[in-house]
Formats: sequence, C-alpha cells, structure tokens
Amino acid sequence: MPPKKPSPALTTAQKLGTVIKSARKIMRKDKGLSGDLDRLPMLTWIMFLKFLDDLELVREQAASLGRKKYLPAIEALYR
Repeated sequence: MPPKKPSPALTTAQKLGTVIKSARKIMRKDKGLSGDLDRLPMLTWIMFLKFLDDLELVREQAASLGRKKYLPAIEALYR
C-alpha cells in the first residue's frame, strides 16, 4: 500500500468552517432546538463569547508582558 500524502494545511476560513460545522452537528442532537432558526442565534452568541474570551486572554497576556495591571471586561467568575 502506498504511503498517504500529507494533507495541505487548512486556511483560517476552512478551520472556521470546520468548527461551525462541528458545532452545528452537536447542536442538532439537542431536543430543544427544532431547526436552524433556533440554532443560528445560539451559535452566533456562543461564537461571540468565544471571540471575546480569546480577546481577553490576548489583552491579559500583553498586559502581563508589559508588567501592567489588567482589568478584564468580564469578571473571572463569569468567564
């Protein structure tokens, strides 16, 4: 059997598409959501919170490297 070719690296858009597709697949299993009209707002909100959390981490690390105090937009209890 010939060796497998390494797959080309995914672009950012392809990675995002894969993550969204995976999340939609998981959300389809939820009995309380009947269709894409129910899932889309929830998926949008989840993505917004994830991006906000990532932004908070980047800003926190930058402040730490600059030896500055960082006050997060969202308290740690709610992150």
